[in-house]
Amino acid sequence: MTQDHLQSELKIDASRRFVKKYLGIIALLISLVIVTVFFAFNAVTSNTIAQQFEDEGSSFFNEIINVRLWLANHGGVYVPLETAGGVNKYLKDIEGVDAVIECGERKYTLKNPALVTRELSESTLHGDRLKYKITSLNLINPDNAPDAFEADALRRFQQGATHVTTIAEMDGKTYFRYMAPLKTVAPCMKCHAKQGYKVGEIRGGIAVSILADDVNKKIFRARAFMVLGGFTVIALVACSILYISRHFIKDLQAAQDTLAEMAMTDAMTGLYNRTTGIGMLKKEIARASRNERPLSLAIIDVDFFKKINDTYGHCVGDEVLVALARMLQNNIRECDMACRYGGEEFLIVMPDTALKDAFVSVTRLLGMIQDAPAKTGKADVTFTFSAGVAEVAVGEEVDDIINRADMLLYKAKSQGRNQV
Repeated sequence: MTQDHLQSELKIDASRRFVKKYLGIIALLISLVIVTVFFAFNAVTSNTIAQQFEDEGSSFFNEIINVRLWLANHGGVYVPLETAGGVNKYLKDIEGVDAVIECGERKYTLKNPALVTRELSESTLHGDRLKYKITSLNLINPDNAPDAFEADALRRFQQGATHVTTIAEMDGKTYFRYMAPLKTVAPCMKCHAKQGYKVGEIRGGIAVSILADDVNKKIFRARAFMVLGGFTVIALVACSILYISRHFIKDLQAAQDTLAEMAMTDAMTGLYNRTTGIGMLKKEIARASRNERPLSLAIIDVDFFKKINDTYGHCVGDEVLVALARMLQNNIRECDMACRYGGEEFLIVMPDTALKDAFVSVTRLLGMIQDAPAKTGKADVTFTFSAGVAEVAVGEEVDDIINRADMLLYKAKSQGRNQV
C-alpha cells in the first residue's frame, strides 16, 4: 500500500469514527428523551392514581361524617333489642342517656354514632373493596384501638396534619389507606364530655381503606407495556441509526475515494496528474536508492500536436490524447506508472528497469501507436510521438533526471521526431 493510499484509509477511518460518534450521540439523546418521557408519564400517572384514591377516600370519609352528624343531631337511633346484639355497655353510665326503652311490647336499645359507625364498618356489604374504622388515642371502647398507621396519623393530627395517606398490606392484599381527623361537635358532648373534650377539638379519626390490588395490576401491566414499547422504540432508533450510519459511511467513503481519485488523476485521460506522478517518482527514486535497483523514466510528447488541433479541432486533439493514455495504461507493466505531465506530454516511470530495457519498452509503445490510429469523432487520426528515456543515476534528484529526459526528448524532436 502506498503512502497516499494509507493516508486515504486513515482519513476514511477518521470519518467513520466521526460519523459513528455523532450518530451514537444522537441515539443516546433520543434514548434519554424516551426514558425521560417514560419516567415523566409514569410519575404523572402515579400521582393521578394516588390523587384519585385520595379523593375517593375523602369522599367516603365525608359520607361517614355526614351519617354520624345526622345520628348525633337526632341523639342516635333506637333499634329492636332482639336484633341489636345486646345493649351497648358503654352507654349505661352516661347520665341522661336511656340505653334501653320500651315501646309497647318491644324493647329498643340505643345505637350511638360511634357504634353505628363501627357496625357499618364491619358490614359485608362492601366486601374487601372498602374498609373503614373509627379510632382514637383516648378510647371509650377498646375494640376501636388504632393500629400502627392509625396511631401515627392521630399523633400527626395533633401536630396539624389535615389527612394522612399510605399504601399498605392488609390481610394479604394491598390497600390505599386514607385517614382524617374526627372533631368534636356539640351533639357529641353528651357522651364525650367526661373525657375532657371541647367542641372543635380532635378526639380521634376515621381510617378509610380502599382495595388497590386490581389497580396495581393494571398499573404494572401498563408500565410493562410502556417499558416494552420504550425498548422497542430505542431498538428501532438504534437499528435505524446503524443502518443510516453504514450507508452514510459507505457513501462518504465512496465520495472520499472519488475526491481522492480526482485529486490524483487527470480528469481527461484518467492517468495520474503531474503532481501525483512527480510524488510517485520521488518515492521510486528513494526506493531504488535503498535497494540499489535500476530505475528508468521516459517523457513522451505527441508529434505535431498543434497541427492535429488546427486540422481537426481541439476536441479531436483531446481524443488523440485519450487514445494515447489508454494505450499506455493497457501496455505498461503493473509496477510501472504513467501520468499526464502537461499538455501533450506524458511521463512513464519504470521501476527495476535498466536504460536498455526501458528504451526497448518505449520503442515498442511507439510501434503500437504507429500501427493503431486514434479513432475520433471526425476521423481516424494517425499520430506518432517522440520520447526521451533516461536511467536514474546514483544520488540524482527528481529535477535532474527529468531535465535529462527532457533534453533527450527535444533531441529526438530535433532529429526528425517519431523516435525514442
